[in-house]
Amino acid sequence: MNYNQGDISATPSQKQAIIHPPSPLMILAGAGTGKTFTLEHRIVYLIEHYNVNPATILTITYTEKAAQELKERILNKAGKSAHAMTVGTFHSFCYQLLRDFSAEKLPALLEESEAIHMLLKRFDDLGPFESDEFPLNPQRAVIESFIPFFNRSRDELLEIDKQKTPGITEKEFPPETVAQLNDLKRIFPLFQQWKQDIKVVDYGDMILRAYNLLKRNNTVLQAVQEKYQHVIIDEFQDNNFALNEIIGLIAQNHRQITVVGDEDQTIYSFRGANSYNISEFKKRFGGDPIALEDNFRSTQSILDLANASIKNNTEREDTNLFSKNGKD
Repeated sequence: MNYNQGDISATPSQKQAIIHPPSPLMILAGAGTGKTFTLEHRIVYLIEHYNVNPATILTITYTEKAAQELKERILNKAGKSAHAMTVGTFHSFCYQLLRDFSAEKLPALLEESEAIHMLLKRFDDLGPFESDEFPLNPQRAVIESFIPFFNRSRDELLEIDKQKTPGITEKEFPPETVAQLNDLKRIFPLFQQWKQDIKVVDYGDMILRAYNLLKRNNTVLQAVQEKYQHVIIDEFQDNNFALNEIIGLIAQNHRQITVVGDEDQTIYSFRGANSYNISEFKKRFGGDPIALEDNFRSTQSILDLANASIKNNTEREDTNLFSKNGKD
């Protein structure tokens, strides 16, 4: 493919992102602006025009289906050599990283449904509770409080046992909330021990293990950095803190990283994702973002309304991602 000769029909902003050198690049892309098209062609351009070895490319998406579709499209354009790329979700990548680089044998994976069953089956062993509500509805406590709290703690790289529980008068936390926090802090190490006893880990453990391996073992970190010299992240705004730090460690040496994000469509805020990732990328890697401005789905009136609503958010930078309309 030769983009310079116009063989690929791309908007000016898409083309700018596609041919950008293998250096830090943030692509701000709202829904309908052709981000998948741009990402796909950028990877092909890196391979064909910058002679990037596909084996050194790590591409992260948020679903296995999206990963499979993206790799198939790249194979169709770049040929069989693209098979050497690593394309997958963060969870699958962390599993592969531990399998390939950890000296420890990787335990079996505990699915969330199995974790819920474990906690419910042994719920009586978790008492006595400070909380009045937890014992009244064990299933609700486990599904709505235990699992989300444990997951979020690993996502944020927090050591739960070292976190101070806020007092009842601090920020007006009611007594029941404080009691629940105390119970959760006490129960978490029990849950971790139960998993250790049967030699299993959950997704949160796997991510945390991957982070600790890179953070504490410089030999492994250097090997991973050399293996994955080009890092490409889709839906970057939906990374949680731990995953953001993992990618930061891998890309900090070669600094050949491309991320695609939309700070106005953070759909995984319940897992710790927010526009912090986008602002942190700018601080860590620098560079001016490229905004894909032509929208191929919405009419201009809808875009104008969206922009008017977005401007009311005082916590975001004044970046108009939808400044003009391409085609319906």
